Amino acid sequence: MDLQTRLSSRTQIGKRLGRIELLMFMTFLSSFAIGCATPFFFTDNKVLLYLPGTGRRSDEIPGVLRPWERVQLIEEKGKKGAKASVEEKDVLLAQLSDEYDKTDSPNIKRSVIDAMARISKNYANPAAEIYFQKALDSEVLELNLSACNAWSAYCSEIADNHAKERGMAIEVLAFRYRSLPYSIEPGSEEENSKRKDVRIAILRALSSFKPEDSDTLLEILEFGLNGEKLDDGALMVQAAKTLHEVTGKDYGTDGEAWLNYLAYRRGDSPTEPQEKNFMSRLPQISNETGIFK
Repeated sequence: MDLQTRLSSRTQIGKRLGRIELLMFMTFLSSFAIGCATPFFFTDNKVLLYLPGTGRRSDEIPGVLRPWERVQLIEEKGKKGAKASVEEKDVLLAQLSDEYDKTDSPNIKRSVIDAMARISKNYANPAAEIYFQKALDSEVLELNLSACNAWSAYCSEIADNHAKERGMAIEVLAFRYRSLPYSIEPGSEEENSKRKDVRIAILRALSSFKPEDSDTLLEILEFGLNGEKLDDGALMVQAAKTLHEVTGKDYGTDGEAWLNYLAYRRGDSPTEPQEKNFMSRLPQISNETGIFK
């Protein structure tokens, strides 16, 4: 076989291989199109990647909202309800209550609680209180955080003539603070950290109240000053900040000074401790070590 014949044969083989590759590629595309509504490179959501042929998880199903769409609608209801009339607030709260009950998704539940908090500003409604308490009592600690923010926003806005609601909210928050367990089992560090975050959120939420709302307010803040086992001081610091907000006194983050003040306030100590002035709050240098303290 001469050179010309061999070259011609190779050219024909190359053309056949090219046609086979093209046919395989077209078959792949057709099966890909059957398996999903839109090719992956046209998707508008980079998170929703998938294996070829398995179907696009973001495909719309008639009458069914995708999770992010539900969250978006819930947020819109919260924004709308913040400026709505009393009648519209009641309707929106009823819709959101139904949304909370019919889902198992913690993210959607958190969105519902956040929306309810927006609607309930300066508007006391027992329906909202029920769901704030449900979220606070939930074993999902992330839901507890949203509930703390909701209680704070709710009770910081409602008028002073709602003393019963404010007192009840303090009791609910204080009960949850005390009921959160602390585990010393190996491997429980992450769960303990989450529970401490909830405790801090509760102490922060209590800054929306006043001592006259309930005697429990100062009791639970005093409890927070003592922290917990293996605490790094974060609870004491937040309790001190909240005490400053609710009493107007200033002892910085000196937990012992705050404990002495609370003892004086309830009559267990004859002397009120001296408040911190500006200079005393500045970092001091130890003469012995030469370092800030």
